[in-house]
Amino acid sequence: MTTKTDKNSPIGKEISRVPNRHKPYFEVDSDNKIIGYKRSIGIDKVILKARVTAIEIEDLTSMFNYHIQHESLQNGYTLIYHIIDLKAPYGVYIKLMPFEDGVNAEIQLHSQFTTNLVGNNPIILDILNNPKWFIVRLDIATDYVTPFNTSAYLRRNGNQIQTNYDTSSWSGSMGNPKKTACDSHYDRKAKDESLESNFTNRFEVKLFFKEADNMTLGNLNHALIIQRLQKEMFIPCLTYSYFHDKQVKTNRGDKAYIDLIRRVKEADNENSIKLLLTKSQWKTFRKHFKACRDDIEQAYLESSHIIYDYLLPKAD
Repeated sequence: MTTKTDKNSPIGKEISRVPNRHKPYFEVDSDNKIIGYKRSIGIDKVILKARVTAIEIEDLTSMFNYHIQHESLQNGYTLIYHIIDLKAPYGVYIKLMPFEDGVNAEIQLHSQFTTNLVGNNPIILDILNNPKWFIVRLDIATDYVTPFNTSAYLRRNGNQIQTNYDTSSWSGSMGNPKKTACDSHYDRKAKDESLESNFTNRFEVKLFFKEADNMTLGNLNHALIIQRLQKEMFIPCLTYSYFHDKQVKTNRGDKAYIDLIRRVKEADNENSIKLLLTKSQWKTFRKHFKACRDDIEQAYLESSHIIYDYLLPKAD
């Protein structure tokens, strides 16, 4: 690739221009200089829980059709739920455990709801506005037009397990009660061949919260969300990951590092590459990867005023 140096470039001192065939991956300014990746960010799924009374459960079940679900536990007990399944019309699923103390209700908001694919029922919006409902899981999805095979993801910390497949990477344990985040990077087209969007390369962060975090839809703690997102390490385009001028002093763009990132991506497990490096080399590698990461927290910050539009009544 032929490059030209421009020390005044807003994208860094190393490279200021790229071949036109790569421009579709990036946003450019009026001078045709790259200012960032083309990306789309939104909420994919939300799970909320609450402590509701028997009267509130009766009110909820009187509004919608419901069925009874039995769940057998290993200790021999059986949990009984009232299930209000509204996934088809609204993308909403409600579980209620009648006459129990503590947290006894759950609402799942699926992508049909969070992307406003369907008209949001005003009754459901009223339910969500009740401050009793606190968020326990918030899935933030960032989609790119870069091809899946040109990007890479690295687990956020050493306590997680990362597994790589041909069209996806995953890390974190959904069964860990102390988890704060689990991540997935996958090719949306491989998952759904009928997908028509050009934004097929998805990096998704599943954020988890406790009741004590006081995270509600009416009082979102954006600072905490951004703090969690800043720990994510995702590179949307390996070959050109060094376009953004980062503060970390490292050999970003160095072919040896880019090749190593590719090897990590292609390995079944990140640890198989880690074993080939000294502790110092691994530390330097992660520092380089972090320097090249996309600032998805900035994308969230810039879009936070619109990505929760699903909480507003849909215009007629």
